[in-house]
Amino acid sequence: MRRAAVVAALLILFTGTPAQAAPGVGVRVDPTSKSSVGKDFAGFSYEKDRVGARMFNARNADLVRLFRLLGPSLLRIGGNLVDMTTWNPSGTGGKPTEVTASDIQELSLFAKATGWKIVYGINLKTNTPEAAADEAAAATRILGRDLVAFEIGNEPNVYVKTWPEYEALFGKYADAIRAKVPGAKFDGPGQANSSSWAEDFARTQKDRGASILSTHVYIAKNTEANIPGMLASNSSGRLPNISAAMEKAWSANGIVQWRVTEANNYFHGGADGVSNVQAAALWSLDYMSGVAARQGSGINFHGGTSTQFPLHYSPIRYDGLDPAGVQAVYYGELLWKLAGPGAYHSATVSGATDVTAWGVGDNVFVNNKGTSAMTTTITLPKKAHSAKVYVLTAPALDSKEITIAGSKVGKNAKFTPRPKNAKVTGTTTTVDVPASSAVLVVTR
Repeated sequence: MRRAAVVAALLILFTGTPAQAAPGVGVRVDPTSKSSVGKDFAGFSYEKDRVGARMFNARNADLVRLFRLLGPSLLRIGGNLVDMTTWNPSGTGGKPTEVTASDIQELSLFAKATGWKIVYGINLKTNTPEAAADEAAAATRILGRDLVAFEIGNEPNVYVKTWPEYEALFGKYADAIRAKVPGAKFDGPGQANSSSWAEDFARTQKDRGASILSTHVYIAKNTEANIPGMLASNSSGRLPNISAAMEKAWSANGIVQWRVTEANNYFHGGADGVSNVQAAALWSLDYMSGVAARQGSGINFHGGTSTQFPLHYSPIRYDGLDPAGVQAVYYGELLWKLAGPGAYHSATVSGATDVTAWGVGDNVFVNNKGTSAMTTTITLPKKAHSAKVYVLTAPALDSKEITIAGSKVGKNAKFTPRPKNAKVTGTTTTVDVPASSAVLVVTR
């Protein structure tokens, strides 16, 4: 008697209930593509005061390892505290309230140790163009090729009322910086949960060195946090609407790329039991897929520590300045990274709700937010000989006990996945997807 028949017989014997067969689901990946995923797609965003606090230094061995496991990628330095952190050209460093040349030197060594590049935020709200230019010149000299762009201010639509007012203010700072750093590049406008200035920024600032059209997006405030709302946020509302608007503004104006330079689920730090559980890992995968489908170059998920409120959504948990482990969003980013760079492919799903799917390169994601396990027949974008299957799973959507291919990620970045083998016939493979889990099928 086959194992499945034995299980069914035992279930009837002890419960009187016949076993329910896992529903069959079909996934068909479109072999064509209009966008691509780079190696820096899944990045991080941190508050500016963490630079002066010396969180980023090459001697923080566990943090270096955790960045290297996920990277190389892009680290954006900014957050609310960028507009509360001053530049002190004569300071000795090591103070979270200010940044000095020695603090930037520590950041530079960290970037070299991890292989990550930097988007460097500069105070706009409580600064002067002259001080901003002086700091930008120092950052350019110290960071060198690891510096990708400057972000002037954080979410200026919070404290600047209109686009013309912001355009004039940004212009003063950008011109002062370019007078000292002629080749300086910028990202902007980086609005909070809005794209209303995106088209104007791309149109007017690309000749001033703007190379990244940016936005910051969260679902809602943390007091509204809940798992069903989080999982639903990728299919309608703010997240997909802003991505569509950013794609339109980017494509119409020829700026180099558009990117979500700060994001996470619920702003003001998220909520324990929502922002740091399995559901958040699955949410992050769908959000990355949605941005990639709209030709975005990536997402910088906000995290670290903050003096303002606990960051429950942070991909890396901290004890002071040292990592204490990783949590939900890190696992989502890591599964995404395991697919590698490549063309983004849309996919259609039949036979199930609460399931999404897409391809990156020749590899396929299937994201099952439902409560039932399923057997999935996948039509790949091209023929393959075999496949490895990585399962991102946990006991339930609200569980923090997350693994990928049977392995947790240690605070020292120890990660020993054991992916399962899957048979591929031409362009077809069949995999089991547990309830409340995501799988990545890596083909060969």
